Amino acid sequence: MNVLDDNLESQLITWKAISWFGKGRLNLLEKHNKFIIISKNGHKILRIKLKETHKRYNSHMGEVDILFDAAKNTYFDIACLQTKQGRIYCDRHINAVSWHGFYDESEERIKLPVINFKDNKNKVWCPRHAGVVQKKNVFLFPICSCYIPANMELSYIPTISNREDNFVVEVNKECNVRIDFFVLPRGVNYDDFVSRVSLSVFYFITDITIFDKSLNGELLELPVSKKEDVKFLSAKIADWHTLIRVVYAEKTREPELCGKYSLLFHDPNSSIDMLLNRSIGYPDKNGKVILESMKSRHNLEVKRLGL
Repeated sequence: MNVLDDNLESQLITWKAISWFGKGRLNLLEKHNKFIIISKNGHKILRIKLKETHKRYNSHMGEVDILFDAAKNTYFDIACLQTKQGRIYCDRHINAVSWHGFYDESEERIKLPVINFKDNKNKVWCPRHAGVVQKKNVFLFPICSCYIPANMELSYIPTISNREDNFVVEVNKECNVRIDFFVLPRGVNYDDFVSRVSLSVFYFITDITIFDKSLNGELLELPVSKKEDVKFLSAKIADWHTLIRVVYAEKTREPELCGKYSLLFHDPNSSIDMLLNRSIGYPDKNGKVILESMKSRHNLEVKRLGL
């Protein structure tokens, strides 16, 4: 599958864009954290936990479960899943999601990975998929985006406790916010990935449209006007390194979600192909743009990492 059209401009990742954001705008903590907590004015808006797939599933494909919990006494306004055909919306109010990236091989019939949308622990929608987080694909897997409105009512939401084993992401601007969440496979170090794998460039300069098959993986800039409006954070939860991209933007390319307390789960099927099936462009010493296959470059760099 080629996710690009023949427009050369859409195929180039320019070093000008890289220098605009920079790979150095990171906050990487190597300590192990129990939860990722999204906080606004000290109130706990979202909790994220990663844990190992239970051994009872006898899974050889996939390794991680990711759990999302809404603010206490709160439901998401919208929850949806991106697919090749477009977004599919959950028709029930939910306040939790469990994202499972493994194949259940515990019975004779193998079950596909599943995303469970829940209302107070009761599963109300359980779409299956084929995406797994595993070292055979070394990239930051796009899990979801959380939208936090500027005017979110906080008076009935509890404040966070000062626990040292939580990684707290504080939303500190009075505008709409989108938080994009990505996960590396177990055994892949975030710093190594960012500094030694060219594929990491995409996460610092391109919008979530790059993972949207319904848009043919359109390569668009992040929806910010200045670099201070995007923040890149990384935390290690259990055995997994994560990227948390905080985008402050009054408007995004998802108008029905922006400004609402919402969750968008990215298409988990063949996500890495949306990055690899394109070319990367960079200038040589004479200023001429050199095009190179991203897949070939990526395979070589992963081999050099010893993965």
